[in-house]
Amino acid sequence: MKKRNHFAGFTLLELLVVIVILSVMVGVLIPSMGNNDRNAQNGAESLVLMINMAQQEAIMTSRVWQLVLDVENRNYRFQKLGNLEFEEITTRPLAGEHDISPADFEALEINNQSIRTEIAEVYLYPTGEQDSLRLVLKTEETEYAVAMGPVGPAHLERL
Repeated sequence: MKKRNHFAGFTLLELLVVIVILSVMVGVLIPSMGNNDRNAQNGAESLVLMINMAQQEAIMTSRVWQLVLDVENRNYRFQKLGNLEFEEITTRPLAGEHDISPADFEALEINNQSIRTEIAEVYLYPTGEQDSLRLVLKTEETEYAVAMGPVGPAHLERL
């Protein structure tokens, strides 16, 4: 009578099933890992585009515009100077509050002075001049700076 050798271990089919399951899990997890960073970059790029649009509106309407940054709630809005006070913007896309989340406001400078208040205001003048701004937005992975000088368009820097 012959004695059979029984080897302990996994079959090829079992190993392939485990590899397929792990591949699917990695395929699902990897795209969502960088999602916060992409969302933060999109929010920062949107802020730059909105500031540049508001600069053009200030020049075309011959009115002072204001960018109001709400540091605590991580959002911003635009206002324009009416007769004696600032009015909310009602035309899209500049109307309403715009979120910058999931990024955190890391640092804020207006006219080269560090701002530590909950609400900050940046003025855009009809002459094409404006307050200088440097807003650093931070995610777990990356930092972005929305910057503009006393003249010229706003731009985005990856730090």
